[in-house]
Amino acid sequence: MSENSREHTPWSAPGHNAAPHAPQPLQGHYGQQPQQPQYGDLPVQPLPDNQTPPLQVPPPGWRPGYRAETQELGYHRLALADPKNRWWSPLVEAAIGVPLYLVLSLLISIPLVIMSISNRRDMLGLNDIDSTMQRIQSSALESPLMFAFMFGSVALMFPVMWLARLIIGPKPWGLVHSVVGRMRWGWLLTCCGIAALLFVVFPVALDLATGGNLTFESKTQGNTLAILLLLVVLIVPFQAYAEELVFRGYLLQTVGRWLKHPAWAIVLPAPLFMLGHAYDLWAQLSILVMALAAGFVTWRTGGLEAAIALHVVNNLVAMTFGIYGLADPFVLEGSTWVNLVSAVITQGVFVLVVLWAAKKRKLARTRTAQVWVKDEVTGAR
Repeated sequence: MSENSREHTPWSAPGHNAAPHAPQPLQGHYGQQPQQPQYGDLPVQPLPDNQTPPLQVPPPGWRPGYRAETQELGYHRLALADPKNRWWSPLVEAAIGVPLYLVLSLLISIPLVIMSISNRRDMLGLNDIDSTMQRIQSSALESPLMFAFMFGSVALMFPVMWLARLIIGPKPWGLVHSVVGRMRWGWLLTCCGIAALLFVVFPVALDLATGGNLTFESKTQGNTLAILLLLVVLIVPFQAYAEELVFRGYLLQTVGRWLKHPAWAIVLPAPLFMLGHAYDLWAQLSILVMALAAGFVTWRTGGLEAAIALHVVNNLVAMTFGIYGLADPFVLEGSTWVNLVSAVITQGVFVLVVLWAAKKRKLARTRTAQVWVKDEVTGAR
């Protein structure tokens, strides 16, 4: 091949063009200029004899048979904003995170196993695996150690997911929080205020206005009670945040990576969230309603903030009321269809108020990004 035929790809150094005195291309038959060689769907420009071609570096995420296209991505499709993300990336992320989470959970259970052996009693239900969760839940509101184990083990999902995403993506990490690539703290506080009004202030005020009486009958006293309340404040928000990262973050964006319509991303993870709570039937259905509401509001507002606020406030109230004997936060038995109807109404009102507030704030719901798509002309083999 002659020196005059040296070429460079269109993604060479920015602003690089052929020298002003580059030789004119030869004319073809009948005075027609021959067609320039193509790379994909972009023209290739010849270089002059005295110029060395620059280093050929394809853009991030480039693959043969694909082209870059500007798209508006909803929250569930944000994995596509990372040009290096592939369809199998969520599977690798899970392959990294799940074993690591199981190992860490086993490690933090060691103190309970030691205490169980030293006290010669089965604290963890080691002799009856089916009743393990029920045993933990029934004693969590009386034992600070059991409370820390139960909620702390769930909170471990946060660092585990962070590490897995750091390794395999999608990147940056902030894409799991919102379409702007970070946590929108002001919006999070607004949603926490909405949730507090709907799930704390209004119900308590209504109960007192109708002749109700809040009777605090804690099963623990003194230092144990103080430690339990401190653990509620320190651990429960991280536990709720970690669950949202997994069920409304990872799972929503994983399904959205494979299926474009947001309904799939909202509905498919919801039963998994429900089954992760060992409640009775009506309470589990109420949890399913919460999962659907959280998934919808995450997609509609472009971020996890509203779902995090809903989850954090709900769990803080439930655990505090449970410690003081005002409610059964784990609902092992005794719920009815009334609980389900109440969940539908309260979650529905929360979603409507949040959507109204988001509209007032003109909150970003999508992210503009370059996405690699199959080229319909050349096709991908």
